[in-house]
Amino acid sequence: MVPRGSKWGPDCGEVKPLEHFARSRASATGVATYCLPCHNQRGKASREKVGGSRTYHLSRRYGITAAEADEMLVSQGGACAICRTAPAAHVDHDHATGAVRALLCSNCNGGLGQFKDDPEVLREAADYVAFHTLSQYIVATFAAGGLGPVRPVRVR
Repeated sequence: MVPRGSKWGPDCGEVKPLEHFARSRASATGVATYCLPCHNQRGKASREKVGGSRTYHLSRRYGITAAEADEMLVSQGGACAICRTAPAAHVDHDHATGAVRALLCSNCNGGLGQFKDDPEVLREAADYVAFHTLSQYIVATFAAGGLGPVRPVRVR
């Protein structure tokens, strides 16, 4: 008999208070099948079965193994596929299809995300930066030459 407020754990064979079990919306009782220590042990075993937590994460999230990610890193020379200077630590993927594209540094990966992976917006951002970099150079050159105040205007 299992007293009220307790549950039997099938892996450990022990009767434990409900507080020792995780909550679960999938269960009719609202309580997970396995107690927390057994749940953690099962999770660790399933991660180890596929080659460790890194492979487990990469395969679940991106459909690649740690070996495939390492191979990508070597083919990129260990650097980000965009800036080619910072270490590549993030898997870049197409959010619409899920296809893995390359490995990126944190800044480049975050930048793509901020621009919603939209090539047109990225081109506009590049044009914007190029225009303002050039206009600052022109203003400085005119000022150094003693010419009056110059204000660049961006015409579309």
